[in-house]
Amino acid sequence: MTVRMTQALLSLASALAPGPAPGPAPVADGLFPRLTATEFRQLRHQTKNALQRILFMIDAHPALRQTEASRAVAADLHRRILLTAEISDALFGLTHEPAPFAERLAGLCEAMTALLGAPGQDIRLRLRLAEPCPEPLQEAVLRVAHELVGNAVKHGLYARLAGEIEVRLENDGSELRLLVLDDGWGWTEPMVAGEGLSLARVIATREAGRVTLDRKGNRTVAMLALPLVDAPAG
Repeated sequence: MTVRMTQALLSLASALAPGPAPGPAPVADGLFPRLTATEFRQLRHQTKNALQRILFMIDAHPALRQTEASRAVAADLHRRILLTAEISDALFGLTHEPAPFAERLAGLCEAMTALLGAPGQDIRLRLRLAEPCPEPLQEAVLRVAHELVGNAVKHGLYARLAGEIEVRLENDGSELRLLVLDDGWGWTEPMVAGEGLSLARVIATREAGRVTLDRKGNRTVAMLALPLVDAPAG
């Protein structure tokens, strides 16, 4: 119950987050007006309170403290709920004000890898995020990174004992590129785009960019490429 409650809260908050939605308007757009700063502050406060209560219930539940196995399950639930909140903060600032862009992107990649990785799986994450990202493109980069890193963990490294994901941000003056490389399985032909890759492409198209997926040697290379605009870098 607690996990389903948390997912419902985070899904609702994501739907209500300020800013344009990619592609066709979701159902939530027809039900709720765009939130003002005060309303979003109240949503943030309510969500934080709800998550804190859920975590307290997990930590205090007698049945989850009786055996070593049950304590391990409780600890893992606690950890994954905190990671889910951390991801939502990096994307939407759901429980606290968003950090600077580079910190948000690094935290997002780290939390996605930790959340979606299987127990005992050794996934090494390498981040090369020194390049500046123009402010108008930051939200698109964060949202596509969420999908590409998630795909690398869920699909590329599925059932692998160990693997590596590398995330790069490159800026050559005319194009900004986010690259997510993994040494996982790759894909079988014909390759069918799932929800994550489809979302990434919708977000990229909105910014006149593109998302590609290639296999180079033993690594899958997912890339977001966005044309640079005349704007200060973040």
